[in-house]
Amino acid sequence: MGKIWIIVQREYITRVKRKSFLITTLLAPLGFLLLITSSVVISTFSQGKTNVAVIDETGLFKDIPLADAEDQSVYFYKIDDDYETLATTLPKQKDAKYDAIILIPRNFDITNPNSAHIACRSTKRLGMVKQEFLKQRIGEAYQQARMKMLNISEAQINEMQQKVSLNFESLGNSKENEGYTTAAAGVGMVMGFAIYISLFFYGTMIMKGVMEEKSNRIVEVLTSSVKPFQLLMGKIVGIGAVGLTQFVLWIVLMMGIQLLALPILGITMAHQSPMGQMGAAEVDPDIAVAVVNSISQLPLLQIALLFPVYFLGGFLLYGSLFAAVGAAMGEDGDQQALMVPVTVPIIISIFIAINVINNPDSSLGFWGSVIPFTSPVVMSALLPFKPSWPQIALSITLLIGGFVLTTYMAARIYRVGILMYGKKVKFKEIARWIFSNK
Repeated sequence: MGKIWIIVQREYITRVKRKSFLITTLLAPLGFLLLITSSVVISTFSQGKTNVAVIDETGLFKDIPLADAEDQSVYFYKIDDDYETLATTLPKQKDAKYDAIILIPRNFDITNPNSAHIACRSTKRLGMVKQEFLKQRIGEAYQQARMKMLNISEAQINEMQQKVSLNFESLGNSKENEGYTTAAAGVGMVMGFAIYISLFFYGTMIMKGVMEEKSNRIVEVLTSSVKPFQLLMGKIVGIGAVGLTQFVLWIVLMMGIQLLALPILGITMAHQSPMGQMGAAEVDPDIAVAVVNSISQLPLLQIALLFPVYFLGGFLLYGSLFAAVGAAMGEDGDQQALMVPVTVPIIISIFIAINVINNPDSSLGFWGSVIPFTSPVVMSALLPFKPSWPQIALSITLLIGGFVLTTYMAARIYRVGILMYGKKVKFKEIARWIFSNK
């Protein structure tokens, strides 16, 4: 045990002190900040200003506003110019005053919107987003003009637009507030993807570390002092500790950026320009508030206690397999087929997690959360939905058992493959290493 601890310390300290560790730890939060900032800047300035002339030959839309005060990229101007004349002269002007013309023809019947088409002609292509925005504005103006013709007051309009809410409750003793499911799905998806990415990222780090020591023949010196199993366990636990440290630092730094840097820059997570919202589905503010408030109703303590368990359990399970692949892989690196049995279950697990979030009580969710090769990702996604403690206990027990099994198999592959050079290894030979008593 003492030798394993020495190897763990060596792996942890040497990797934490590397410049690459410091750079990647700092670059991820900075990339997060750059992503948000650039998305705001691009969404604000990419569309540009668009001036739209509106010629209403019917006079029905005279007193109907076409733009909101929030619109900063599209400006509407109601004019009385002749449409044909303006449409002919506008493209010839170097600095045209208008970019597009909307014509509401004289024969347009407000009681039958299909009686005549409302035309929109532009000097330059508007793009799909702006086209949808103009359709939305004209559609809203038509609705207001139609209600005005029917002598429906604004108060009556607001009354008719009230929404009926549907409250979801369990038939059991627990009750979930409105927005709880959405909040749980969001948190579960984030945690599932976090473990999914970590398994690939740090698992590959273990595999490359084993291959590097193997190619440099350092392992020959190390195995003269420690057993291959001790070396394997020390490397897995050490790199796992590095991954957990980096993961915690990323969370702390990103939370700091969100709380400090973004407000200083005048950016919020929901900050978007009006043009960035064109064509997007409208979000009910009441539901958004309910989702935010429901986060406090999640089993936060249970999540805080169990998420590290599944993070470490999944890492130890797959870390041993990645180490075995690195030990068995030849110097030519042409045996990528060895990676398939290790990576496929990870990919399957994220697909299961995506599906069970929409149906957390399904049998797929149960089996995905207890099978060791998928439980780290799937159960992490299900934790916000409050799975039963017997299910959690079974899941953790099988995960520990899976880790013991994979570590045993990986150790038998590792002890032979780590000292083998210049030979292509086949699955048949790997199976012989595992089950042979020699």
